[in-house]
Amino acid sequence: MAKELAVNPGRCIGCCTCALTCAITNHGEFDLAKAFIYITRHEFDGTFAITFSSCCRGCQKCALACPAGALRVVETAGTVD
Repeated sequence: MAKELAVNPGRCIGCCTCALTCAITNHGEFDLAKAFIYITRHEFDGTFAITFSSCCRGCQKCALACPAGALRVVETAGTVD
């Protein structure tokens, strides 16, 4: 079974654990500026947006680190390329 990243920004708590995991995985540093995933807080309603840079390598480590379930790895019926 193929796996893909499922994103549910409504569950995001803004902890940035996903972004820190991305930065350490891809650059060896805990530096949010080097992450390929960005968490943005909407101040008016207190929600968060989750966006990915085009440099994202699809390793899905961010989902494994997310404590709130905003990012999850799910199996799909498709084939692995």
